[in-house]
Amino acid sequence: MNGTQDTIRVMTPEGSQEIPAADLPEVLARLKVPSGPVTWIHSGPNAAVVQALDDMGLHEIAVKSLRDGPERPRVEEFADHLYVSLFSTEKTVATSETAGVMGEPDGPPEEVPRLQELRLFLGPLWVISVGRVHESDYEVLADRVRRQVFSRGRGASFIAYHICEWLVETLQPALDGLEDRIDALEDQVVLATRQAPMQDLFSLKRDMVELRRRVAPLRDVMQRLGSHGVLYIDPETEVYFRDVHDDVMRVIELLDTYRDILSSALDLHLSSVSNRLNRVMKQLTVVATAFMPLSFIVGLFGTNFVHMPFASLAWFVVMFVLLFISVVVMVVYTRWRT
Repeated sequence: MNGTQDTIRVMTPEGSQEIPAADLPEVLARLKVPSGPVTWIHSGPNAAVVQALDDMGLHEIAVKSLRDGPERPRVEEFADHLYVSLFSTEKTVATSETAGVMGEPDGPPEEVPRLQELRLFLGPLWVISVGRVHESDYEVLADRVRRQVFSRGRGASFIAYHICEWLVETLQPALDGLEDRIDALEDQVVLATRQAPMQDLFSLKRDMVELRRRVAPLRDVMQRLGSHGVLYIDPETEVYFRDVHDDVMRVIELLDTYRDILSSALDLHLSSVSNRLNRVMKQLTVVATAFMPLSFIVGLFGTNFVHMPFASLAWFVVMFVLLFISVVVMVVYTRWRT
């Protein structure tokens, strides 16, 4: 959430509220009540929240992952909760590699969206999400949870499903941006502007490889959540996670398609450069062939002789006729071969 990191949002069927980080341990303690309501708690990453989750008794590996920062998307089942490591794309168009604390930029902005870490802790009646979520995105998620989960009396695993569905949806603007950049580069290559867009081609290819590297593990995460027998995943929720898995597969297939299109554009650009070079070399070869007899004459008569060869007029005429015939024969032979 883009805002103060000390504010934590708590949602239940009775309503939602914002609490300071100091009150989080008390709220977490109420989650252990077996007859409590379905609860969703969302917070940005900060030391107080991580410490409260550690004091709650969450597994040390999951808590350590929060402290360590970015990691590969994965699912871990522990004794009393399920840990899911995910990511989302930032709403604004600016990005760099995450480093240090989750979601902190480190480096100059690029043209692809920045990926932000998002961690889920799923219990029998509660979901705890930790990560940076834009205010408008949180309102969209909260509205879905009210209408699709609380109003229908569904469990906590449906909250996790809607969060996963939302984060896959956040990839769509990134895919649209990549498609626009590919179309622009294709036009530049096909129209033969004579300006080699090699830097843009390789930059775009690097962005696609990096995005695919981050998206690919989501396939395994959604497949695991959609399989039978996962802890705290209701059986009726499994089919919804399999639907998200299909969406992730579509994103991966689109990235593969974009990569193939970009490779074809790169091959086309290199082929056009090679063809232009061949045309230039052909023209230079014709000029060099035409001037070859003249170079021979200049070289021959520019040499110092005691007695000038072909001193008689007859031999001089015969020599020029033979040179002219040789030029004509070379030109005719060249045109016949081409």
